[in-house]
Amino acid sequence: MAKPLLLLPLLLAACGPPDGLGNNGAPAPGAAPGDTAPPAQAVQTSTLLGLYESGPAERRNQMCVIDRAAGDSRFGLVVRDAADQGCSGAGAAVRQGALLRLTMAGDEPCVIDARIEGTRVTFPARLAPGCAYYCAPGANMAGAALDKTGGAAEDAMRATDLVGDRLCAGR
Repeated sequence: MAKPLLLLPLLLAACGPPDGLGNNGAPAPGAAPGDTAPPAQAVQTSTLLGLYESGPAERRNQMCVIDRAAGDSRFGLVVRDAADQGCSGAGAAVRQGALLRLTMAGDEPCVIDARIEGTRVTFPARLAPGCAYYCAPGANMAGAALDKTGGAAEDAMRATDLVGDRLCAGR
């Protein structure tokens, strides 16, 4: 009696629809036969414009980049750590190939030469001493990595700072 019970899950699995097909046997919208999930919407990477994020929803790291007249790009940034301490700042963003230079606009000099690979921006493991000015005691943004999750101005405007204000509003 135990052998038929062991085979039951295999038989039930064999009766389901093929991967990527709905109950009627037609491909699910946006899926090719054999796909198990619809394809992800590609995020534009031709410009810096958009929203970059990482980390858990309750402590999301975010960077927004908006374009202004004359090709000038501005950014806002917040990076949180596990203790919910954080770093934040804003300034000018300039891309040169795979290099993204973020220059903080504030009382201390801080230039971050990040790397861009596809949709990912990665900060270097060491930052200039002036960058500590933009962080709470014990917090650090060195080595942060953010993925571009949206490529439009509307996406950029969803980013919020440590107190919930919009990062790119008024930039």
